[in-house]
Amino acid sequence: MKNYFLLFSCMLIFVCTAFATQPRKVLVIGIDGTRADALQTAKTPNIDALLNNAFYTFDSWHLDITVSGPSWSSIMTGVYHQKHGVTNNSYSGSNYNNYPYFPTRAKEYKPNLYCVQIAEWAPMSDDVYNDGWNLKLKVPDGQGTPTENAAVTQLANPNLDVLFVYFDAVDLAGHSSGFNPANPSYIAAIENVDGHIGGILNALYARPNYANEDWLILITTDHGGIGTGHGGNTNQERHIWWIASGNNVSPRQLTNRPDPGSYQISGVNQSVRRQSPVQADVAVTALHHLLYDLNFKPDTVSKWNLDGISWLDSIYATSGTRNLKYNIAVEFFPNPSASSVQFTFPKALDQSTRFELLDMSGMVCRQEDLMPGAERFALSVAGLAKGAYLARFSSAEASATLKLMVE
Repeated sequence: MKNYFLLFSCMLIFVCTAFATQPRKVLVIGIDGTRADALQTAKTPNIDALLNNAFYTFDSWHLDITVSGPSWSSIMTGVYHQKHGVTNNSYSGSNYNNYPYFPTRAKEYKPNLYCVQIAEWAPMSDDVYNDGWNLKLKVPDGQGTPTENAAVTQLANPNLDVLFVYFDAVDLAGHSSGFNPANPSYIAAIENVDGHIGGILNALYARPNYANEDWLILITTDHGGIGTGHGGNTNQERHIWWIASGNNVSPRQLTNRPDPGSYQISGVNQSVRRQSPVQADVAVTALHHLLYDLNFKPDTVSKWNLDGISWLDSIYATSGTRNLKYNIAVEFFPNPSASSVQFTFPKALDQSTRFELLDMSGMVCRQEDLMPGAERFALSVAGLAKGAYLARFSSAEASATLKLMVE
């Protein structure tokens, strides 16, 4: 009996240690040419499911040149065209040696990161250098399925740390028939890409070690459009969106964010600009997530001279605190289960704690409020479909997320 309790204690210590030292990984999804109003009009169940655990806004604003080459360069480098040098889709004048993609920056401190790009638009692979990708895959432009399949393959690699997946179909539809939420072809293209995103997310959740990894999912677009084009400074071209999602993100939507201006018009009001995440913040936030254990913020590193800022503290903040993830020690048995699961807390809960059981689409299947002092509770999984679920505990200052299998 003593040996049994010793083994149990060792397992518990291992579990708690794993929670505290989860490897941080990043998935960036780019959807070219997607207006904010069109994204909200379209039926996008997979993106909508991410919003259940997301820090996001449909009031982000484009601050620079509303063309793909310079826009994606800003998104991936964390600086604008005055520094990265790209002003058009030829990528001429690029200055990536001084302002590289964020994986290159991350590898300055963690050289063994494994990073992959999957892109439908060839210039993004052919004309970009010093980007830090271990593998650059070009897939057919605008088809979606090959892109999804390539991403699923890469996500099966347990050593993957950063994945960037780029879809072009929405932009192609806009150029063909109009960037407009009233255009059925444009909306259909958004909905089709959302379906492929669903396949990618399912592959992410199916990773054998997913429950012990800390994935930050960042999704954005490069520009909107007006008529059948873009490149100007209208609200239809500049009003975009920004999503950061993950199991440990404190959900929050930023609404009614004012326009901070544009470098192409009369300059950017930096105070207003900090009220909502913008394109250059994707790279900086991703960097901060990957290098969080080194205890510095990339936007404070003077040698990098970044224009973007990190929103990581806001993304993970709960009730004004810093990210205090996985302070709740939890043990559960059995797993998998077909009937019920017993959860125990070696240290009794010191705060009111919400329990939620979510399926992999983000839908809440079970919910319960646990009182301070609770040491255990039983969860019935009878009647649930077989498959993977996330058991999430959250209080004002702590959280834990566990992967549960129903058989």
